[in-house]
This record gives sequence, C-alpha cells and structure tokens, in this order.
Amino acid sequence: MKRKIVNCQQLTSYLIRFFLLKTSYILSLFMLTACSGGTILHEYHDVDLWDWKTDDTVSFMLPTITSSGKIVAIIGVRFTSSYPYNDLYLLGTLECDSSEIRKDTIKVGIYNKKGSNEGDGFPYTTITQRIVPIEVDSGHVYQYKVNHFMQDPQIKGIAGIGLQLKSD
Repeated sequence: MKRKIVNCQQLTSYLIRFFLLKTSYILSLFMLTACSGGTILHEYHDVDLWDWKTDDTVSFMLPTITSSGKIVAIIGVRFTSSYPYNDLYLLGTLECDSSEIRKDTIKVGIYNKKGSNEGDGFPYTTITQRIVPIEVDSGHVYQYKVNHFMQDPQIKGIAGIGLQLKSD
C-alpha cells in the first residue's frame, strides 16, 4: 500500500511539471508571434571595437519587398564605456538595385550632458532611435549601408550597429 502512495505522489509531481512545461511553451509561442507583427528586419552587425574606420561599412540587405510604402526605421548602437564622445554621427545610405537613392546623416546621442547614457544592456550598452522612414517600391532589391561620420577617422568603443525595419 505504501508503494502506491509514492507512485501517486510521483505521478502528481510529474503531471504538474508536464503541465507547467507545456504551458510555458504555449505562452512563449504566443509572445513570439505577438512581438513579431510587422517586423521586416531586425539585425545587428559587429564592428571592430577598438578600430572602427570611416570606410568600414556595415551593410543590411532588406528582404524582398512585397508592397510599396513607408517603412519605420530604427537604428541601434551597441557601445562600451570606452567610447570617448557624447554623440555618434553615422552616414546611412539607401541603395535600390545597387544605385544610391538616399543618404542620411544620423546623430545618436550616446551620453547626455550629465555624462550618463539612456541605454540598456551588459556588457554592451544599446541605444536605439528612430530615423527617417524608408520609402520602398515592391519588386526591388534594397540595401542600407552605415558608416561612422566622425572627424576621427577611426573610433573605439562601438561594438555593433543594428537596423530594425517595421511596416506601419
């Protein structure tokens, strides 16, 4: 009789773990599908943390565009405390079918006047900000290129550049 009680307790414990595991999988699936609505691209590319040169280009290939219109664009910068400046100036170039169609100068505020930043993360801090929306036409191949646009031809402390594109 004692053996059956142990088996019942084990079975109950197993069923509770099974239920919690399956519930967490289902909730994770719902959260992933809820968060991905409208996201076209969300990528980060590493740059040389100690020697990012002006001519080192970070390139993002946009997926095939199926409908024309404006796309919300968000630039992201991952950096360390070794970045020596308050701001980071970037040059964003949009190409369509390998032809340049637009250039943007982007100012990203890394540190505020008090010397602190508004970013999140460890070991790299990440700051994101919206940039000018990207106008696209369906059936074309788009690429967005980013270079730093600082007076110093090589900078340190920047770990990566990201681009997130969302449909309106």
